[in-house]
Amino acid sequence: MVYKALTLKAIFVLSFLALLAAGVVFKEVLVIPFFIGIVVFSFFFTLKQLAEMTWIILVVASFFGSILSVPGYESLFLYRVLLPVQALLFLLTWKDWSWLDRRVRVLLLLLIGWLVTAAITLIWAQYQVAGFRNLYYIIEAIYLIGTGVYYLDSKKKLERLALLVCGVIIINIGIGVYEITTGLHLKKSALVGAIGNVQFLPSGTFFNPNDLASFLVLFLPFVLVYMRSETIFGKTMKIVLSLMSVYIIVATQSRIALVLIAGILLLLILKKSWKWGLMILLTIPLFLQLPAMQEITAQVNRTYTEKNNSTDFRLEITNYTWQTVLDSHFVGVGPGNVQMKLAQYFPADEQNEEGNVSVHNFLLEVLANYGLLSALCLFLFLYLIWYFSFRLWRANKTKESWYMLPLIISVAFPFISFASSTTLEKSYVWISFGIILAVLNHYFKRTELKNEKNYTLNM
Repeated sequence: MVYKALTLKAIFVLSFLALLAAGVVFKEVLVIPFFIGIVVFSFFFTLKQLAEMTWIILVVASFFGSILSVPGYESLFLYRVLLPVQALLFLLTWKDWSWLDRRVRVLLLLLIGWLVTAAITLIWAQYQVAGFRNLYYIIEAIYLIGTGVYYLDSKKKLERLALLVCGVIIINIGIGVYEITTGLHLKKSALVGAIGNVQFLPSGTFFNPNDLASFLVLFLPFVLVYMRSETIFGKTMKIVLSLMSVYIIVATQSRIALVLIAGILLLLILKKSWKWGLMILLTIPLFLQLPAMQEITAQVNRTYTEKNNSTDFRLEITNYTWQTVLDSHFVGVGPGNVQMKLAQYFPADEQNEEGNVSVHNFLLEVLANYGLLSALCLFLFLYLIWYFSFRLWRANKTKESWYMLPLIISVAFPFISFASSTTLEKSYVWISFGIILAVLNHYFKRTELKNEKNYTLNM
């Protein structure tokens, strides 16, 4: 019986591998092992466990996008396939709102308000298809934030996610170094076919260098704070990860990201030990004089002195976007429509592949697309996150570093939104907000429980 069972298992595994191999030639065959995997998984895990696992896989898959796609079907990638599956599992396993603190609930309701008021502007939007596409991304953003709070309900789960994100950062650093060295890029990169110095900019698993830099700014602090490092290897790993991330960000030539990562790392070091922080500050001038640092120093200098055309172009876009806001009398031109409206002011060579012009200023884009009422919902959401994060840090500034994380990300976001061309479509941005709200929700619920216990004892 034992040999028979082993034989059957061997046949199953070999058949599964054979189907995967056949999928290289006949791509439609890949659907079969995918569904077999789901069925097999369902026998070993409960629906709730499957929902949590698929959410974690969904988050990791979002960092890779079309890289994790069926060969020949680049639009059918893992993130898109998993999203509806995960949403269904979430609905099947969701019970009630007891897991959600009232303050975090208000924040999510503000996001719903942002969506509803944005949807109203679809009535007068000139480009309806672009409007529906834009509203979908708002729904996706809200879903990623809400489920982030739901699934990251403990410190242990945050630590597990940090470990996985660490792996994603290492992969991006590896790809980034390869791009800097060879000038070759992954297929999804906007740098494919680029010439000159631009060819040697890194974009990693993301679409462009700014996205890679923004990802590192938002998620490196999360990894440094939540990834356990009691051993010498763990601490060394964090130091190497930080130095290599800074190197990659310098290479992307993202000015905002460079300032942000330098400030964030300095804050985290000072939090850990103000003596080490002071020592590092004093040794930086000497460190920069080393021969090995000359090229990096020159790169930083070029980043801040040779991008005047880019700055002027973005200022011009900002002026025209503000004019669009005034022309619409602050009611908005409709979801996703401002990008098309801007195209009339710029020649074809300054437009993107879709014939649009990205705003490069998410907060102004929200005002232009959805109007003042919708913008107020989102702005209030961002302000309250900053306010709650600041209160969390102020009440616990002598304690662990994780109390700083929500404040760091909430302060970094507005600056990141200036660097990125299409913030709304960047899933990693909204995942970072899900992490913020998860940390806040966990802290609020724990504080509430503690207060209840103290009240009961006093009674």
